Amino acid sequence: MYQPYHKLRVRFAECEMRQGDVAQAAGMAPSTLCSRMQGKQPWTSDEITRVAAVLNIPREQIGEFFFEPLPGQRKGA
Repeated sequence: MYQPYHKLRVRFAECEMRQGDVAQAAGMAPSTLCSRMQGKQPWTSDEITRVAAVLNIPREQIGEFFFEPLPGQRKGA
C-alpha cells in the first residue's frame, strides 16, 4: 500500500517525534496534519515552513520531503 510522505515519516522517527508531537510543535491541529500526511488535503506554504522548522529540514531540502512523485511516476518520466 502506498503511503504518501514516506521521507517525512522517516524524519519524524529520526527526530523521535510522533505525528501529534509535530502537529503541536508546529501549531497545527493533529487532524489537520493527519489529513496532510494522508494526502487528503494540500499543504499550505505556512504549514510546510512550520513543520520543516520543527523537524530541522533545511530550506533547500523541503522539496524532497513535501513534493514527492505520485505512485507510478518516476524520475525523468
